[in-house]
Amino acid sequence: MSSTATLRTETQDLLVEPHGGTLVNRIVPAEEAAALRDRAAALPTIVLDARELADLELIATGAASPLTGFLGAADYRSVLARSRLADGTVWPLPFTLAVTDEVRALLDPGREAGLVDGAGRIWGILRISEIFRRDPREEARAVYRTEDESHPGVAYLLSRPPWLVAGEVDVHPLRADLPFAEHRLSPRDLREAIRARGWRRVAGFQTRNPIHRAHEHLTKLALEVTDGIVIHPLVGETKNDDVPAAVRFRAYEALIGKYYPKDRTLLAAFPAAMRYAGPREALFHAIVRKNYGITHLIVGRDHAGVGKFYGPLEAQQIFDRFGPGEVGVTPLRFEPTFHCLACGNLASSRTCPHDAVARLDLSGSKVREILRSGGALPVEFTRPEVAEVLRAHYAEAARGAAPGVRSEPGPLAADGRGPLSAIRSAEAPALRSPEAKPGHGFILWFTGLSGAGKSTLANGLRARLGTGRRVEILDGDEVRTYLSKGLGFSKEDRDTNIRRIGYVARLLARNGVVAITAAISPYREIRQEVRSLASKDETPFVEVFVSASIDALVKQDVKGLYKKALAGEVAHFTGISDPYEPPDRPEVTVYSDQESIEESLARVEAALRERGL
Repeated sequence: MSSTATLRTETQDLLVEPHGGTLVNRIVPAEEAAALRDRAAALPTIVLDARELADLELIATGAASPLTGFLGAADYRSVLARSRLADGTVWPLPFTLAVTDEVRALLDPGREAGLVDGAGRIWGILRISEIFRRDPREEARAVYRTEDESHPGVAYLLSRPPWLVAGEVDVHPLRADLPFAEHRLSPRDLREAIRARGWRRVAGFQTRNPIHRAHEHLTKLALEVTDGIVIHPLVGETKNDDVPAAVRFRAYEALIGKYYPKDRTLLAAFPAAMRYAGPREALFHAIVRKNYGITHLIVGRDHAGVGKFYGPLEAQQIFDRFGPGEVGVTPLRFEPTFHCLACGNLASSRTCPHDAVARLDLSGSKVREILRSGGALPVEFTRPEVAEVLRAHYAEAARGAAPGVRSEPGPLAADGRGPLSAIRSAEAPALRSPEAKPGHGFILWFTGLSGAGKSTLANGLRARLGTGRRVEILDGDEVRTYLSKGLGFSKEDRDTNIRRIGYVARLLARNGVVAITAAISPYREIRQEVRSLASKDETPFVEVFVSASIDALVKQDVKGLYKKALAGEVAHFTGISDPYEPPDRPEVTVYSDQESIEESLARVEAALRERGL
């Protein structure tokens, strides 16, 4: 063995061992990709939502080692009860795949199912080992320690179907146009980068926010006790009011390029979704980072928390429940820092003698308020370069323009390992996102019961989107008057009406118009048909479910139609004497009986910004 090879082996041995001992890889080789797509196309399919897709990517690349697929019942129950897999391996969050009753009827243990996203793109195949039913409230109590639906993790969980499908996965080589391709380093890529630098003690910093001066201080304290640091921001699904990942990445690049040592700093994207599970998620963030080659993780106060659901130190204390070597990552338990006006510098409660009134402590909501009003953030709070990125983003949002989303797609290797300079694979065009086609508008499809507020929200969006772009509303009542006159309210006639609306919406979008529809559209199957036809046109389709209870709709119904329908005086009334099938996986759900019009519009706008629309 040559001296170079010997050195490489010794350096490799210094890297932290993956969780469970082996770094999993469930991505099929490039030469098998076409065969996998053909197999998947012939199978019953399961549509994964954004969180499930993020979990699938973590499993496929080995970030979620030792998992090789979605959890079975024994592992699932063990995770809920004791934050361990059934074999005793520490694992705090259930990675599950949910299906409706209708999809469950098509599946059987011992067989396979295709895994697709909302646009119908094939991601892989699941070899079904079992199908079981969960109690979502039991899971909420175990993982989030609450059933309060104001907790975003609980709200998500209670919106999902109860059937869970388990099994190992085989995943297609990752799409070449995934966001942040330049920084989307797989565990193998990041380990190779760490190995090349000769680092042994590697700090990691998890964040879903821009890095302010206090965060910067903590990361540099970590650099004092390690060989290098990986700034590893989460780029999966987050709350609607979080700063979009594309904006955050511009801020990270500006900050790191000027204020961090280049030879001791790496910036990489972490493609997970936020669950806001507090202590359990802090533990998860540490374990997964070990698979990336990170040995020390900065764990601050209320890490991965939300609201007042967790105590400020619980995310740090959870590590004390496990024995040496079980987690394999050292938590760096720093006190939160702040700028003290009296001290004139950054300090913590351990080093600053002054009262809280002397601290410059801006909440996230206060920061957003300052930026939305066009104000300037104090230089003591954030670097000017970061403040400028955020100011520009909020200024664009205030003008009603879709903020620029810079994903800078770059090709990935066939096994999903990081950016390469090679030409994209032949499979990439077939998997291209419909948002990538130039010259198109898009379809914004509002669905919900009569009186829920679809037309109100549609007109509100038109007012906000209409500056500098063409927007048209296809209102259900108007379409029935001018385009579908003569149709009744049988299922066949309702489907015909929705097909006509969908056809006109596709024509408008194809010609660069934002087509907003506001029709009850009560049946899932016909809505899915419209979505599929839009996908074939490479037209973005965003479904918005306007949710409202019957009780609330009865109270606000000035025409009294709901009371008449409940009394049997009105036939074919959707939600009373005719069915309404809520969407399984809408891009957005708004609750018009619980939130203001402005809050609902903000949800929709956030979803459009996230997709670059």
